[in-house]
Amino acid sequence: MFLATLTFFLLKFLPGAPFDEERTLDPAVQAQLRQEWRLDEPWYIQGASYIASVAQGDLGVSMARPDRRVSEILFFSLKNTLTLNAIALLIIVLGALILSVLTMRYRGSWFEGATDQVLIALIALPSLFWGPLLIYFFGFYFNLLPVALLLTPWHYILPVITLSARPLASLTRLLKNSLEENERFDYVRTAKAKGLSPWRVLIHHVLRNSMIPFLSYLGPLCVSILSGSVLVEMLFAIPGLGTEFLSAINDRDYTLIAGATFFYGFFLITINSLLDLLVKVIDPRLREKA
Repeated sequence: MFLATLTFFLLKFLPGAPFDEERTLDPAVQAQLRQEWRLDEPWYIQGASYIASVAQGDLGVSMARPDRRVSEILFFSLKNTLTLNAIALLIIVLGALILSVLTMRYRGSWFEGATDQVLIALIALPSLFWGPLLIYFFGFYFNLLPVALLLTPWHYILPVITLSARPLASLTRLLKNSLEENERFDYVRTAKAKGLSPWRVLIHHVLRNSMIPFLSYLGPLCVSILSGSVLVEMLFAIPGLGTEFLSAINDRDYTLIAGATFFYGFFLITINSLLDLLVKVIDPRLREKA
């Protein structure tokens, strides 16, 4: 309920109010609308009413679309957002694991040098650079892939690449640095002295003990992906949660803004809590401290 309360009061700092841009409406009609939506009541009464509704699971009706409930709008758009983010996160995690292990295994080779250069380029350039570039070349110049909506599996390719490119590079660099640090420890030299193969030493010993920083970074990474998907959804005209959120801000749709913020906060808090538990399960030292 703290998140719902904070969201409500932050909305009070937004410039303007619902119906302020409706220049064609008669002042009497605007006054009637404000009365119907209880905007003429004191802020503390509005806040108490909204928080009580949220506590009962009711996010209200959209001010811009009075024929639709906020929960209906959010659940409809949530499918696209969660699917896009889940695919991107899967590619980021698997890609970072594979690339970091391969670059460690083939250190000093052309593969490591080329991979490092590509990763640096991906980290340096934001998704807003890659998105239009991918749209131009693969959507218009070569005419290979669709550039809007999410109707078929082919529609996911460009948005997922745009969303996952930079986080993939950052996570790969992080895991590679962790692998390099753990490789210097005595237990690695002991494993090598026992005659274990380089792949077995790397995967079963070095990688296993390098996962704590990797998993700890997944929480901020999920925040980055979820916030970055707002821009990606706008860029590829995807009807997702981010698109609805920005439209609600433009329309000063208080109920939809509050509902979308509540959804974002709920998912981020849940994901971070689950990752914290996972890290404690993997690392016994953290369980002892807890």
